[in-house]
Amino acid sequence: MLNKRLIEEEFSFLKDVIFLNVSSVGMPPKRVQEAYNHFMEYYVKNFGIDVVSKSWEIVNSTREKVSKLINAKHSHEIGFVKNTCEGMSILANGYPLKKGDNIIIADQEHQSTLFPWINMHQQKGIVLKVIKNKNNEVDYKKMVESIDENTKILVVSSIQFSTGFFSDLYFLGEECKKRGIIFAVDGIQALGRMKIDVQSMNINYLACGTNKGLLGTLGAGFVYCDDNIVKDIIPPYAGYQSTINHVVPPAITSNFEYIEWYPHARRFESGNLSYNCILAISQGIDLILELGIDEIEKHIRKLEKRLRESIKDVPLTIVQASDEKNWGGIVCIYYPNNREKEVKDILSKYKIYCTIRAGYIRLGINFYNTEEDMDIVAKAIYEISNL
Repeated sequence: MLNKRLIEEEFSFLKDVIFLNVSSVGMPPKRVQEAYNHFMEYYVKNFGIDVVSKSWEIVNSTREKVSKLINAKHSHEIGFVKNTCEGMSILANGYPLKKGDNIIIADQEHQSTLFPWINMHQQKGIVLKVIKNKNNEVDYKKMVESIDENTKILVVSSIQFSTGFFSDLYFLGEECKKRGIIFAVDGIQALGRMKIDVQSMNINYLACGTNKGLLGTLGAGFVYCDDNIVKDIIPPYAGYQSTINHVVPPAITSNFEYIEWYPHARRFESGNLSYNCILAISQGIDLILELGIDEIEKHIRKLEKRLRESIKDVPLTIVQASDEKNWGGIVCIYYPNNREKEVKDILSKYKIYCTIRAGYIRLGINFYNTEEDMDIVAKAIYEISNL
């Protein structure tokens, strides 16, 4: 059972707003806002002295928390980056791919996940096997069938950003393990809202920004890279933070010949990090762990089911996976695209904040949403259907 009192305390600033935009950008709870602001106050008060050294305590404790959330075997398998795209680009650029190697990827991926691989197709001549969706569902069985002797990596989003489809990561991970290929996942739409277990799902590499379900801020993220593949990935950037053989200023290095990388995910952290953002990650994950990711997922699935049942007869196109296990807490609806202004007016009337595009609505559910919220949203959707 979710701690409703704690949720109300942390998100009281939402007041009567129905916030359903977590699939785009999440709302940081009070503790994240306060920690972020406190960091800057501390920075100025101490004139920046010892901020970096003290911040590394935060960095390393946050690694532990991320590791616990995703059930990584070791905290050193976590490295901090700016966003999902940078995290995925590290794998794409750093793994030893050559012309003729192929990557398997779904056709509805976000550009943050797709473009790093198109870049490698252009630069190195790797082959992209793009697997077509089946009625807006990731055809992960076809993805597995497409694996051959030249396949090096299979890439998929945990939850598809445009449909809300939650792929069977257990199945994909097991099949990749059997075939000896890397299983890489974009985790941003799931983490913090749905349970992701990198060990039981056999995920080798995961990239995730922290500004959505993880309750953090823009400009921060992390990668999980398991010990079995990390030494094969050459970081695209080199700096003193990512190398063992660096010297501490004011000393000047006498080494002009080689770089000795850290043997774990810290090799991806080339210089100073966004320490204030990492502090925000730490506080956000604290709240998620306090509430319990299993309870959060259960709550979100319950609300999604309630909403879908309430609007099932609406004469609009509602994207819905055929199997409930593939529901990802995101409801996507298409409406006549010449009605965008009227749709925005209706949603605004009910104080519903969500993703609105021409002809498209996306409703991202999180633990602070309620059954009453879903009932109000259903009422708004019915009004939209009558335009």
